[in-house]
Amino acid sequence: MKKCLTQKTKTFLVALSALALLAVLLAVGSSVGGVKLLSRENVSTAEKRADFLRECGWEVDLAGEQCQQILIPEQFNDVFDSYNRLQRQQGYDLAEYAGRSCELYTYPVTNYPDKEQTVLAELYVFKSRVIGGDIHSTNMNGFMVGLK
Repeated sequence: MKKCLTQKTKTFLVALSALALLAVLLAVGSSVGGVKLLSRENVSTAEKRADFLRECGWEVDLAGEQCQQILIPEQFNDVFDSYNRLQRQQGYDLAEYAGRSCELYTYPVTNYPDKEQTVLAELYVFKSRVIGGDIHSTNMNGFMVGLK
């Protein structure tokens, strides 16, 4: 004997499926333009910032932490425009913070494969939230890449 589902039961099942899908998406992580956004909220302590960088694949030396207040310029010049292109590729946009102060945290990276180079991780943090960052070498012919 075939049982029929009521409209109320069908609605409940659809809502339950949508909720399950949302839970899976939140557990896996969201993305913007194919770029996975890491948990960048509440990086108010050095340990939380190190955890964030670890999610990106980087180990850092917390003893080497440096912090400075910086002002994101209201008008971007060519250099800052180029840097912000890197940020937008990662799902950030420093233009949203133009004219505002933020903290710039810098850490020595300890797991970069080429031990001959000094490599630093930089995080731009506004109100305990990562708003940008990079990994770069301090060598004369160094490099700069996104966090992930």
